[in-house]
Amino acid sequence: MTDKPRKTLSLTRKTDKPEGTPSSVIKTVAGKRIIRREASATPSPPRNKPVKGKAPRKKPAAPKKVVTPPSTIREQELDQQLNGHFGAWRDHLPLAVGIEKAIFRYISENHVSASKRVVQQLLLHHTSTIQYLNNIMQQPMRYNLDGSPSGEIIPAEREYASQKLTSLPPANTSGL
Repeated sequence: MTDKPRKTLSLTRKTDKPEGTPSSVIKTVAGKRIIRREASATPSPPRNKPVKGKAPRKKPAAPKKVVTPPSTIREQELDQQLNGHFGAWRDHLPLAVGIEKAIFRYISENHVSASKRVVQQLLLHHTSTIQYLNNIMQQPMRYNLDGSPSGEIIPAEREYASQKLTSLPPANTSGL
């Protein structure tokens, strides 16, 4: 290889003024450079200032689409299926302790798409209804999904149901 010096590229900005008139003055004072520029010939465009008292108009936001989570949809589907197959579920009879296993058995036999979380939410909603809590107070027995008795309701469970009923907001019976 030959050692030839390479050409260097230098970029300089073109100015509107002829080269004889400097656009800025550079002075050195005590080892510091002070640069003073001349005022530009064209003024900067005026800025739009907001009018006092009136806010700028914005387009109204589009209404947000209500999105139902998939777990809620699956919960509703499972509730409808249990209502259709089991009278104890439909009538809100007190359910047996450990009924979750029977629900999972039903899910696996009928190939229903529902997770553990969906089943737990469904049981929470089902056992929190006023009709279910009233049946806990009135019925002497707990029932399996098929309607067969499975055990008695103890007084502590009745007490809990009555406390839960009193803590619920009153039902709106005004017909609105």
